[in-house]
Amino acid sequence: MLVEERIEPLPPVFLPTGGAPKAVGLDLGLAALVTLDDGEKVEHPRLLKKYGAKLAARQRSLHRKKKGSNNRNKARQEIARLYALIGDARRDALDRLTTRLVRENQVLVVEDLSVASLVRSPRGEGRRRKAGLNRAILDASWGELLRQLRYKCAWYGRTLVVVDRFFPSTRRCSACGTYSPKMDLAVRGWSCGACGAVHDRDVNAARNLRDEGLRLYGLVASALPAGRAVPSMIRASETPDCVRVREDVRAGPTGRRP
Repeated sequence: MLVEERIEPLPPVFLPTGGAPKAVGLDLGLAALVTLDDGEKVEHPRLLKKYGAKLAARQRSLHRKKKGSNNRNKARQEIARLYALIGDARRDALDRLTTRLVRENQVLVVEDLSVASLVRSPRGEGRRRKAGLNRAILDASWGELLRQLRYKCAWYGRTLVVVDRFFPSTRRCSACGTYSPKMDLAVRGWSCGACGAVHDRDVNAARNLRDEGLRLYGLVASALPAGRAVPSMIRASETPDCVRVREDVRAGPTGRRP
């Protein structure tokens, strides 16, 4: 049965202090699945770890069954049902999260992630540790989260801003804008040497993403013809020519923005 559904856009969400759109920066990670710029952290469900023992037991049971037998077929179906259960639970959790974020905010800002590059097959030394990291990334399902944000923003009249993946959101102080040296992944908090602000690594990154996303949103919105709506998705790497011209004017002869 086919049904045509007309989805009505949600009312715009603006800050109570002014006419600026309400925005949220989202830092995707593994310690927490998503960290918001207000400090809220959405826990990683780690479903593969939760059901890991049960999956391993059923895989061992399948291995002991004779090939072509009915018992082997039943064991294979049990494993398929368990994987379906994990997938359904993951999609449901992401669906509830993304719907809440889209309803509460007008502009959502994320970092451009290449999941395929992050989960390349491990080789050489440390491949076991890299394999564990790959499993955690796949279990987090960042690609599905971003996919849901894309189509829900298009449905409900919101804007998803994708910041360039080389933007130093972690190293930049969200209080004064000073850049710190590169940090190891194990460093979860740091202090700015210029202003003394103490940062949680993920919250600081989310705040920087929000500020950069709002900057890009403002550039695109001001460059559009009068009466034209802001697109549902803005990529830093695919900004229109009119926006690039405005950025060049701001940068001045030195090529650096003030």
